[in-house]
Amino acid sequence: MNRITKRQEGFSIVELLIVTVLFLIVMAAVFGILQMAVTMRDSLDNSSEIMNAARVSINSAGRDAVNAGLGYSRVGGVVPDDLASTLIGIPMDPNSDRDVFTAIMAGNDVNSSVLSLPGEKNDVVAFMYRDLAFNSGAPMIINSVNYSPSIIDLRGAPGSCVDCRPFDLFLVESGNGNHALAMATAIVDTNSTIRVETGDPLSLNRPTDSSPSQRSILTPCGGGITSNCLTYSPQGTAKRVFLVSYGVNSQGVLVRTLYGNNAGAPASEQIRELPLSNGVQSFQVRYLLQDGTYTDDPSNANVDQGFMNEIVQLEMTITVKPKDGLSNLTRNQVVTLSSTFSTRNIKYDIE
Repeated sequence: MNRITKRQEGFSIVELLIVTVLFLIVMAAVFGILQMAVTMRDSLDNSSEIMNAARVSINSAGRDAVNAGLGYSRVGGVVPDDLASTLIGIPMDPNSDRDVFTAIMAGNDVNSSVLSLPGEKNDVVAFMYRDLAFNSGAPMIINSVNYSPSIIDLRGAPGSCVDCRPFDLFLVESGNGNHALAMATAIVDTNSTIRVETGDPLSLNRPTDSSPSQRSILTPCGGGITSNCLTYSPQGTAKRVFLVSYGVNSQGVLVRTLYGNNAGAPASEQIRELPLSNGVQSFQVRYLLQDGTYTDDPSNANVDQGFMNEIVQLEMTITVKPKDGLSNLTRNQVVTLSSTFSTRNIKYDIE
């Protein structure tokens, strides 16, 4: 009787190695495709994120630019010398005259950050406009002024300053049409008096007993004082105003800074920096003047402050880099966004 033997065969070691190598090659290719897809997704997400941040920044600055000059002053408000430099960062002027805060204040090539390209600096721009919600849209009428070396009291009728608050920023207009900025440090006499004391958070208020060029411009004229003073007869007015600025800090963050008007907050919180966009490589502003010319520096390094009243249009450009630590595909990617805004409110006032 013959015995039939079945032979069992399997993969050889060589065949198994070949299959394994082919499998690894296919998986590596699949992994590479997946990795590329993830990188592209991250790139798109990052582009969308930085584009949105840039757009929010431009829109915020645009709203303030459009409001610039609304109900403010055609010529601006007088402030102490060099306050534009110490407070906002605009270049220091070469003279000892008092500064004027106009509806738009321009600082060209002011500072650089860790993200700035070699040799490039960022601009700063500030805007001023009236708070039309104050006192139901009407200015507070100043009937009389009392003062001591460190205090000036702007007195109105009883209850005329119900909307007034400590650390509000006011544009004070004298009876002969001159303007000056002041910060309220207290509201007294049953909501009828704006008290302006030295030592305010903006270093805006000055004493009345200093030399004529250094004393408070709110000092009433009369009694031998004929210059560097305000004439309140027949009456003056006070209007609450906003002051905001935009600039890039040393870490490459575009910041919107608000000065005063922080109701209920202490003096230490009256200059507020609100970050808008991270990773800013460049922030530039170009200005169109009434004569049709374009300039990056309408005030000529803060020498000719009056020319800032000739601005009719601003073009703001922001360039934003992606976050650190991204792949090679996105590391060198930048987003640039520009927008133009008209300054329709600079040349008129609201009484």
